[in-house]
Amino acid sequence: MGVLSKYDALQIAKGRELDLVLVSPSAETPVGRIIDYSKFKYEKSKKARKAKTKNTETKEWWFKATIEERDIMFKLEDIKKYVTKGGTAKLTVKFVHKIPFEVVKGKMDKIVALAQEMVKPISEITKEGRNLSILVKSK
Repeated sequence: MGVLSKYDALQIAKGRELDLVLVSPSAETPVGRIIDYSKFKYEKSKKARKAKTKNTETKEWWFKATIEERDIMFKLEDIKKYVTKGGTAKLTVKFVHKIPFEVVKGKMDKIVALAQEMVKPISEITKEGRNLSILVKSK
């Protein structure tokens, strides 16, 4: 609208049944906007809620202790796509009776090493019952 006096801006806002909001009070000439303040607050809180819920999404990917490196890379590509959208991923290696724990731990270490290029670990490797898990997110 250009440069207006405070009185003129208030008259225009009242005429349109809107609010005059001070955007930048510290500027050389203070900047204001004529908006519906209640609608503005609602949209701002709606965006905040959406951003808050988006970051809490966690999806889990399971790996067997006998998985080959090529298959790990395919799963890691899917994980990379998911975490770049804002989610977190939980990588879990299943423990099977016939396979020694050291082999399972070695496989988890290998998965984490391969994933270092694409994602960043949030937590340490933890043992959950019979499984090993780690949380990762986008770099």
